[in-house]
Amino acid sequence: MASITVELTPELEQRVVLWGGKGNETPEELTLRLLEEYVDDCEDAERISEEVASGRMETYSIEEVRDELSLARS
Repeated sequence: MASITVELTPELEQRVVLWGGKGNETPEELTLRLLEEYVDDCEDAERISEEVASGRMETYSIEEVRDELSLARS
């Protein structure tokens, strides 16, 4: 397994420790989980972009979605 050293600002370190503790994770576990989720999101976004560009997937504006679901506009 590869190892990466990241220097955090004191403020970010405090936040990582805080949120890691709330989830019963060490700062290292939280950081690894967040990095995995970020990479997964990037791969999903790339796949979706390719699907849209190829015409295999459509996109809809928020107005179209609201109209389809009969939602009030804010």
